[in-house]
Amino acid sequence: MGRKSVFHYLKRGKFAKAASLLHPGCHQGPNRTALNRYPEVFAAAAAAAPDARRILSFGCSSGEECITLAEYFPKTEIIGADINPVILLQARKHRSDRIRFVYASDRILSGLGGFDAIFCMAVLRSAGHYPFEIFEERALFLETLLRPGGLLVIHNSPYRFGDTARKDSYETIPVAAPRDIGSFLPDGVTEVEPDGSIFRKIEVPASQSRDEAGNKTNSPDPAFAGTT
Repeated sequence: MGRKSVFHYLKRGKFAKAASLLHPGCHQGPNRTALNRYPEVFAAAAAAAPDARRILSFGCSSGEECITLAEYFPKTEIIGADINPVILLQARKHRSDRIRFVYASDRILSGLGGFDAIFCMAVLRSAGHYPFEIFEERALFLETLLRPGGLLVIHNSPYRFGDTARKDSYETIPVAAPRDIGSFLPDGVTEVEPDGSIFRKIEVPASQSRDEAGNKTNSPDPAFAGTT
């Protein structure tokens, strides 16, 4: 049997399959989502960034994560982005004065940069082999969209942001132990650290920034250029 067409998968409601044909570089498996999927992570991020003004939900799927984030961050603008145009049409029903949706191209997202928090939940992965190099390239692109002091939240991925080339420019935010493993923790322990999900971008003074070789320079780190 020959290769099935995009139309074949769309007719059967297999939107992730259709998107994978339209966008071979798509970094997401099936578009399964739900409200408040990761309460411990969302709560820790909200506590760490209570004054966040703009948040990106990268790989927002049909929009339930955006609704959840709007509840954890009641004064924040939420931008949902997905590479699957069909699933974005479904997400549009959740639009409001604080929630909007955009196509997740690098060009569009770069024009929206300067986020106070970026959530990338169960996105940087695939059903097949997913090399670390691809994960790192996408993770480092996302971190360029983050303002100094902002949060980068990458959760439920086969790799950790803490293993990328930019790890030294971030500090880890601890996350409370999930309810389903809390009973396995020693008495008095309520956090798992480092969790490897939430990172805060450190604002490095220009006089203390370093080049790629680790030498001090007198110019700002290029990764921070243009952020607000």
